[in-house]
Amino acid sequence: MVSVRDGPGIRSECPGHIAGGFMHHAVFRSVVTLCVIALAVAGLSAQRFKPAEGMPDTASAYARLVEPELGAVPAIDCGEGVRVPVHVDGVEVFEDQERFACDNSDFRGGCNVGSRVGRVEGQDRTGAPIPDVVWVYFCRSSGIERFEQGIVSVQMIGHNRQTGATAFFEAPDADPSRPNPQPDLLRLGENGILAGELPGPDDPGFDAAFMPPPIQCSHCHQADPFIHDPWIDGARLPDDPSQPFIPELGGPNSPYFIVGGEDWDRRTVHIEGNGCTACHRAPDPTRYLNPDAYHVNDFMPPHAPGTLAADYAAIRACYDDGPDATPGCDWVEPPAAR
Repeated sequence: MVSVRDGPGIRSECPGHIAGGFMHHAVFRSVVTLCVIALAVAGLSAQRFKPAEGMPDTASAYARLVEPELGAVPAIDCGEGVRVPVHVDGVEVFEDQERFACDNSDFRGGCNVGSRVGRVEGQDRTGAPIPDVVWVYFCRSSGIERFEQGIVSVQMIGHNRQTGATAFFEAPDADPSRPNPQPDLLRLGENGILAGELPGPDDPGFDAAFMPPPIQCSHCHQADPFIHDPWIDGARLPDDPSQPFIPELGGPNSPYFIVGGEDWDRRTVHIEGNGCTACHRAPDPTRYLNPDAYHVNDFMPPHAPGTLAADYAAIRACYDDGPDATPGCDWVEPPAAR
């Protein structure tokens, strides 16, 4: 673990999807997807976030860049994903609910049915498996009404758990100036669950269907590539329902870097002996959570919520005041084993 003391903290809200891990198994009330949702939908400007300078211009060029680290980028079939269930009083429902009206809303308070998550084991172009690589895709529904308005998005993240190499592929709606063909490729199937296939990197339509990150996804994916929360972790492994569908990979020393964005800011604060950082790196939840609506101690740590309130308060104070003004608190960056 590398300690970094210089540099200010970043405190703002994420416009959309996945962030890094604040806990070992369930991180924050955020969704597991990429750091940007449609900026137009979120009503936020990309100017509030650091640009992803140096990224290739097209998704296919980005796929070629990440292939030595992550193998071939997979084609996505939303219909093969596992649905993210929505429950009210413990009973699954198949109609959109009002914001915060379900048992576990997403980090924006949404209770919309229809989202799916998928997981694909890495492989090279010959089809040979790369067991250390996992690709996760997120087919995100914003509800039936918005689907009919063409508001829907699919993103994916690839991660090598051995080296930490990570890639983020965004939906075109992350750039409001771009046309977005994804809604025309998707449909609402049985019970309003998203289905549909998207083109892979060898398909001419890949560059229209996806784009490289327009901003530094580590703004939200600060500590690790994947986020866990009660909403997204409602999707369980079909062969082992005791496990969440999204892989649990975050730890205090797990490797993590972004291919093409090796200089992106991935710093988190660290306090030796703190109960939070003993389990995982601790990102700043105010980057993507509304602190007035969500309280970390209500769901952290996952098996005994609220028991580390004092530890979290120390982390929160360090982010508020900065490590330079907080004795015993340092910036740290995740290792990158290349």
